[in-house]
Amino acid sequence: MIMNPQSFADQLIESLELESSPVALQFVREPPKDIPQFEGKVHASCAFWRHAERGLFYTSASDHANCPIGVHTMGLPTSEETATELEETVQQMSKLGYIDPAEVAKIPTVSGEKSGIVYGPLAEMETPPDAILLWVTPYQAMLLNEAMGEVAWSQPSGTSLLGRPGCAAIPAALNQGKISFSLGCMGMRTFTEIAQDRMLVVLPCQALPTLMESLQRIIPANQKMKQFYQQKRVTNCP
Repeated sequence: MIMNPQSFADQLIESLELESSPVALQFVREPPKDIPQFEGKVHASCAFWRHAERGLFYTSASDHANCPIGVHTMGLPTSEETATELEETVQQMSKLGYIDPAEVAKIPTVSGEKSGIVYGPLAEMETPPDAILLWVTPYQAMLLNEAMGEVAWSQPSGTSLLGRPGCAAIPAALNQGKISFSLGCMGMRTFTEIAQDRMLVVLPCQALPTLMESLQRIIPANQKMKQFYQQKRVTNCP
């Protein structure tokens, strides 16, 4: 990283006027010796994101066991029990008309060997994380999307707006090496208790330098356009 995590966190908060501090996660092969193990249980992997706002901690694959879909998307080691529960969960979702079972095989997953995940505030990360998570408003998402160049009509394809499951935005960002936006899912909104006017943005770590540089250009440009449109509104429709 060109800048340290604290510097990135401060710039993101200031530039986007974030109400929630950025959190980050790092996939690790071995439990870190200097970071505490998570204590307690959560109902879903996305609940760790909110706990991460309060400090660093390590989670093993078994800590995610209550969330078979989260285990799948994070690419964590899967026990026979968790695999069975995933199948049962998918069956229930299908029965309720929530999901087509054929979708499951196409849900992205984080590749690579890992024992668990370190979560915590971006500002407190001791080494570069794999992904940064932001809760943003549609307005903030607009700025991020423009800063990453994903709305340029000259590009062959733009950003995909993801949905269920919300945690799939993490492997989507890491596998493509680009920002991902997610409206989330009912599970994510239930277990994180995030406000209905917020959406999830996932940034792969390597995208941060480019993003921060682009935001310095995009935000002033939007402010100038706002002034232009406000003047136009007054002039054309007094």
